Amino acid sequence: MIHLHRLILCWFAFWTTCVGLFAQDVLSVMERTATKLKNSNGIEASFEATSFNGTQASGSIQGKIMVQGNKFRIQSEEMSTWFDGKTQWTQLSGSNEVNVSSPTQEEIQQQNPYAFIDLYKKGYARQLAEATYQGKSCYEVRLVAQDKKNKIQEMRLTIDKKTFLPLSVRTKMGKGNWLRIRVNSIKMGKKWKDDIFRFDKKQHPDIEIIDLR
Repeated sequence: MIHLHRLILCWFAFWTTCVGLFAQDVLSVMERTATKLKNSNGIEASFEATSFNGTQASGSIQGKIMVQGNKFRIQSEEMSTWFDGKTQWTQLSGSNEVNVSSPTQEEIQQQNPYAFIDLYKKGYARQLAEATYQGKSCYEVRLVAQDKKNKIQEMRLTIDKKTFLPLSVRTKMGKGNWLRIRVNSIKMGKKWKDDIFRFDKKQHPDIEIIDLR
């Protein structure tokens, strides 16, 4: 299960044949979704993450993500992660240690499930189709890496036609394994102080800080 959460960090449904839809339509859908999320101030969402080996599910966890600008915080049954835009703190549940690192831009894109906001702009071929997901009329967007060296080889997004919010994100990593994030609930317009995206040593004086920078 720890491996599953790491897949989420290395990143928190759908593929049909695209007929009669053009690249500009894909950009229009993605830009509208990206603009809505970016203009929403803070985003708080609960999710279910499931990893797959081929078509077989290998594990699933529940969690919550908070995103504000380039900052995020992810909490699940196994791990908590804080990122304040520069520094990242990671703690396994029940552990008395916190690892501190300075992730690269590529690593940040893989860790934040909302990285697709910028991912679609370059380096990926785009396709668009229509589908029904959990009884809702949706767009299905498929992004395929043009460079086989990219760690994120493919991403498939299910976007609600009515709200233009993502309902599901599926990511294929370089080794061919898939991670599916289902958004169970989402709240927008949240506002938090920057401290919420940092590990607070004062509240946890017994936790050892392991600096990996």
